[in-house]
Amino acid sequence: LSGFFDFYFAGVDAFLFDIAVCLNDWCADPDSGRLAEDRANAFVAAYESVRPLNGAEQRLMPALLRAAALRFWLSRLWDWHLPRSAALLAPKDPTHFERVLRERIDNPWHPPL
Repeated sequence: LSGFFDFYFAGVDAFLFDIAVCLNDWCADPDSGRLAEDRANAFVAAYESVRPLNGAEQRLMPALLRAAALRFWLSRLWDWHLPRSAALLAPKDPTHFERVLRERIDNPWHPPL
């Protein structure tokens, strides 16, 4: 994996929230919102090779995945329905993160122990 991720808001809350944001973005099927568990497992394993998740983080992963999906859905809804004039801002369709949120509600995911 190579690329650039804007961590402007990262590190101001629980590390687990930042992980959930990445999982929802990098490991979600774009059409269904379903979590690609093989990619999610690889992401978490790589993260845990540097900083293992504690028991509370393991248990809270489904809730943080939902919170991250809700945060991005609401952000996109806001930009979609209340657009701002900005040369580089193009509102993105909010339905993707609605699908992700619904999928996280219907199919909670915990990292493997």
